[in-house]
Amino acid sequence: MFIQPDSTVIVCQNVPLEPTYDHTINWAGKGTEAQEAYFRSKALYTFDKQTYQRSNKNKIRIEKKADDLYLANYLCFRNTAYGTKWFYAFITAVDYVNDLVSEITYEIDVMQTWGFSFRFEECFIEREHPAQDIVGDNLVPENLELGDYVSNGINYIPELQSTYIIVATTFDNDLQDFPGGLFGGLYSGLYFHKFSNDDEGAMLATNFIQKAAAKSDGIVAVFLAPRSFAANLFEKPRELRYTTERKITGDIDGYTPKCNKLYTYPYNFLYVTNFQGNGATFPYEYFNSESCEFTLFGDMTPSPEVILMPRNYKGVEINLDERMTLNGYPQLSFNTDTFKTWLGQNAATLAISALGVATDAGMGIKRANIMNNSELPSYAKTGAIVSAATGALSMLAQVVDHSVLPNQARGSAGGSALAALNLLNYGFMNKHIRFEFAKRIDDFFNAFGYAVNKIGVPDNTNRPEWNYVKTAGCHIRASAPADVVRKICEIHDRGITYWKNPDHIGNYSFDNPAPIR
Repeated sequence: MFIQPDSTVIVCQNVPLEPTYDHTINWAGKGTEAQEAYFRSKALYTFDKQTYQRSNKNKIRIEKKADDLYLANYLCFRNTAYGTKWFYAFITAVDYVNDLVSEITYEIDVMQTWGFSFRFEECFIEREHPAQDIVGDNLVPENLELGDYVSNGINYIPELQSTYIIVATTFDNDLQDFPGGLFGGLYSGLYFHKFSNDDEGAMLATNFIQKAAAKSDGIVAVFLAPRSFAANLFEKPRELRYTTERKITGDIDGYTPKCNKLYTYPYNFLYVTNFQGNGATFPYEYFNSESCEFTLFGDMTPSPEVILMPRNYKGVEINLDERMTLNGYPQLSFNTDTFKTWLGQNAATLAISALGVATDAGMGIKRANIMNNSELPSYAKTGAIVSAATGALSMLAQVVDHSVLPNQARGSAGGSALAALNLLNYGFMNKHIRFEFAKRIDDFFNAFGYAVNKIGVPDNTNRPEWNYVKTAGCHIRASAPADVVRKICEIHDRGITYWKNPDHIGNYSFDNPAPIR
């Protein structure tokens, strides 16, 4: 039976698609009519009433000189007598047959030919453009080159920049023995005398130490302590709260990202240091509030320690596991008047000795008077008086010897450089990557979405301009031959970008935001 040739062949030019399948056109929501209209708009030549075209032969002959077809890169055909389905194909070669006929070699474009015939099933998604781009929602590591970090300056906790000079003793302000008590919730057998760490406070501390010279052995230590945590007797533990600036969501080193993942770790984060070789990273996205809040506690001991803990961080109100410690408050040197100390410590002994000397002198004189009336030799009478005088001179010599001794140094002056520089504190820095790396990474995210590494149904429609999809073990449901299904799955496992507007293919300068930001 003779069948009238009724196939249509459209030879197209400037179609922005290639057999690498890096890009394809997404006609979702527009239908096959929009698809046909677009390719017809790219027609170089249209041939009607052609013989039946076999899609699996990959060759077609048309009445056209080869030189007229060298600008063509795409092909569409439909066997109207047998159905309405269009086949779309890449032109891979044009060969001369004769002066009037050329042979075109083509490869079926499975994405355009069967794009309306398949749907995704659940599979492992490696990368895609997520529908939601809220800061902190997309945290899968990307393993990209970051370069060196830079920061926007440094902030300190103001309350830690003021300290007290603490004199720890076994006696109280009245120089009476201290039985012990609670300072900041901790029991101590020492009494802590506080003086401002300035000129006036230093003079008052010196006067107090000299005043207590007689009990200098009861001065156990002199040290610095943060004013905010230097507790009084029976005072409860003190808590200090510190709030940093709002999370950084503006520009990064002068570059404003399109993709919000750049506002998260490891591209942008809060870094805290104690200036003692320890630092910690606090990603902004783990704080539940707009700002980064911390709680500080300190103890009242001769070796003060302050701990810093993030608040409402990683779902914990006060996160003890993420704490940072600040110590190194120095023990300070001091001196005591050796003579006053000795005199004070030996006052009773000296008094008794003086009484004994006086008694001996009296007895010596009395004995001398008796001896004067006796027949004893004169040297014996004189010896009694000299013995008494010698005791007095010996006691006086002890006093003189101690009065010329230098003051005694106590305590330690080591490890105080940070204190002298007023750096016994925490430093807070916004650390981030540099401009060129921020732009490079943002361009990559903008073009190829985020690593998601999850099981799900790929979404190729949620962005206004383009969607990138890359799977591992793609799974689709299709009304198409098995070899077509296999090839479509292979294409998605390699990665492909769906474009809504074919005239924009490859142009990433257009805005392509997530619907939820």
